[in-house]
Order: sequence, then C-alpha cells, then structure tokens
Amino acid sequence: MLKFVIYLSNRVQLMGKKAYIIGMGPAGLASALALLAKGYSVELIDRRSEDDVFNRKQGVFLKDDTIRDFFALSQLASKGYSLEFKDNFICKLIRPIDESNLQLSAEDQLDLAFFELIEKERTVIPIAELQRYQYSKLKYIYDKGGFTFQDEGDPYTVKFNNAEQQLIFHLGDTQIAKVDAENQELTLDYNGSIQNHSFDLLVDASGKTSKSFTQLWNSQNPEFAIGYEKLNNPDHNAFGVMYLSINNPPLAMIANPVLSPTEGTSFIPLDKITPLKTMGWTHDYPPLIYLKYSKKNGAVYLTGEIPESILKDNNKKELKQWFDLILQLLFNNTNFKTSAPGLASVFKTDIEIADKFVLLLPKGGVFCLVGDALMSANFLLGCGISNALDDANKLPDMVDNQFSQSEAEAYRNLRYLDYKDDWLFFREHIALRLKSLQLEKQLDLSRQELELKQRELENIQQQCSFY
Repeated sequence: MLKFVIYLSNRVQLMGKKAYIIGMGPAGLASALALLAKGYSVELIDRRSEDDVFNRKQGVFLKDDTIRDFFALSQLASKGYSLEFKDNFICKLIRPIDESNLQLSAEDQLDLAFFELIEKERTVIPIAELQRYQYSKLKYIYDKGGFTFQDEGDPYTVKFNNAEQQLIFHLGDTQIAKVDAENQELTLDYNGSIQNHSFDLLVDASGKTSKSFTQLWNSQNPEFAIGYEKLNNPDHNAFGVMYLSINNPPLAMIANPVLSPTEGTSFIPLDKITPLKTMGWTHDYPPLIYLKYSKKNGAVYLTGEIPESILKDNNKKELKQWFDLILQLLFNNTNFKTSAPGLASVFKTDIEIADKFVLLLPKGGVFCLVGDALMSANFLLGCGISNALDDANKLPDMVDNQFSQSEAEAYRNLRYLDYKDDWLFFREHIALRLKSLQLEKQLDLSRQELELKQRELENIQQQCSFY
C-alpha cells in the first residue's frame, strides 16, 4: 500500500502543486497520503455527507500484505506489538508482556483499535471501518507533518511542509458543477457559492456507478473522454448482498464466522439444493456464497449468487427469504431468527477497465483513475481493496516518471492481465470444488448402496441359518 521510494529532489520541485481527489473510498484516501508524500497539496471531495461515507456495511477482506502495510505505518512494532498470520482469515495481534505500562498516544490507540478489530473480525471488516481508520490516520499523519514507514528491510521517514502543503476534506458540502480539461479547472459549488479552482493533478477515485465522476468528465469533455473495455464476467451474473441482525445464531456459525467458496466452506451439499429451486434457482450446483458473522455486532453479512428472477424483480423480501434459506441449509439449523435487513441490494457484476490509467492534458496537467474508476472489482475474487490500494501506491512512481504514458499503459495492462489470470484460476478452482462435491455425493450413494447390499446379505444369511 505504501511501499514507494521518496525522491526528495522531485518532491521539492512539486511544492505548490495542487491535487484534487474525487471520492473518499479506500483508493481516494490512500492516494491522498501518497501525493502528500510527493509534495502535493491535496483536497478530497465527496458528494456524500460524513455519515453516508462512513456508514457503509459491505464487508471487505484485507489480505495479509495489506494488513502488514497498515501495521508498518503505525508505531506499534516499536512498542512491542507484532502480527501473526495463520491460515486465511486469521491475523493474531501479539501483545507485549508489559502492555499495561505502555504510554500510548491517541494515534497509537487508533492503530491498536484497528488491529484489534481485524483480529476479532477475522480480517473481514465493514468497509466503513476501513475508511474511518484511513481518514483518521491521514489527519494524524498530516497534523504531525509526516510519517515513518517501518519496512523491515528498508524503513524510511517522510516529512511534509505543512506551511505549503494543505490537506482539505469536503464531505457533502461541495459539489462539482463543472470540470474543464482544456484549462485544468474545476468549478465547485460550496453550499451555493460557486468558485473556480485550477489543478495540476485530478484523481478520479469515485467508483464505477451512474453517479461516478467519470460520467461528468466524459459529458463535459468529450474530446478527453474515458472509454471502458468489457472484461470476462461470471456466467451466472445475478448477485445479492444483505446485512442481517441475527438472534440465536447457529453454534457452527459462531465457531466458523467466515465462509468462502474458495476455501470450500460455504458450499451447500448437492442433495440439499432442491429447496433452492423452489425459489427460482435453475442450476444443478449450489450458489457461490460468502458469509461473515460478527459476534461484536450480532449480525451476519451475506453476498453471493441469487436466482435471476430475484434480480429481475429487485424483490428485497424474496432476497431475505433466499438468504434465510441459505443459512438454514448451510448450517442445517432453523432455530435462528433474522431481522429486517440493514443492507439489501441486487446487482450484476459487469467488469470493465478504463482505456487509460493516466491522461495527459494540454496545459501539462494530469487526469488519473484509481480503484473501481480504473477497473470495477469482481467481488468473487475478494481483491477489490488490494487493487485499489495498489493503484494509489502506483501514483508516486508516476509522479517521479512525469506520468510516462508507456509506464501508465504498462500498469493498466498489468491490471488487466492480473484480473484475467485471477479469474481463470478462480473458475478452475471452483470447478474442482464442485467436482469434489459431486464425487462425494456419488461416494455417499455408493456407500448407501453397499450398506443396503450388506443388509440384504445379512438377511439372506439369517434365513439360511434356519435350514
């Protein structure tokens, strides 16, 4: 996430340059830190209010390397803390023996709470928790004028020039009225007050939705429009997501709070999928499902394949019935009770990649896309957050190389090829998992037939004993 080299000579030259970042998701917040480290002043703009930005309940999986990078950005290691990774979804926070005697700063306490959350929630946390941590951490780092990255091989320290570098957040109070690529100007509406601002670097971290910034950019600057190339999508392209409070959760759910198809832990046995077909499931294999139970919140987060009929009708009541049934079949339990959902959505996964990572503008400025704005995430692969942070991590290299078009194209192509390889691996892996399920079913049937034959033989032998 933050493993970039700081060239101070380049950084001095960039003093006074201004970067605007549109969107305050993980990619936008990571981009802000990366650009501050290169000498830019940074303003982040999100059309949503603070409550909306930090209230998203979608679960995100943090990979081991991502967690290590966040830990290296803290000072916890110098105070005796460390991390221990076991199998997937387990990250243990190792505490110092004399922890009770430690004097922890407010920033240390923020860091500690974040890694305690990762440990408790088995590396799958609400995206709002990640964003809130990044947001708070960024403010601490700016206020103290820099950071030290505790890389085991090559630790380094970065200092900001707070007299020249600004960090400004706009949450819900600012809308972008116009963007002029030719003249490198943003027209911003501050609660009714219209102001024009020039920029040197404009970063689109607003995601890939109908309300994303790219739509405005393309409509107002057709000669600089960003195109998108469709990539391989799931064959069954109907998905749902739901966040439910749950009472009396199954003991097996408490013991195994994270279930994933890649781990083979969330497959419903083939002989139990008949009830799913009564709700419109048309396949002979079980749906791919991800599940995360939070003991802290008493809630379960579910996402995965749904029947096409539920997607078409966008029926939230049926969506809840679907996921309730999934839980019953997964845990062979009907004693739990779920409440009305705090989050419910149906969607298709349409994977696209922008035709440009970086676009050079006539007056020397730059427009750049990161996160879902560059390439929408395929949640089945569980790599959306790491990809978004990788994009932000690439920005310092692009700054140092003066936004080389060949390097930008190479990075964009790498993202494309990585996705193709990951998607191919995922499909082959799931196919093997499903084949294993089929063989287990056949073996179980063979075992039942053998037991039946054995009983017939015993019956015949018993009859023979009478003669």
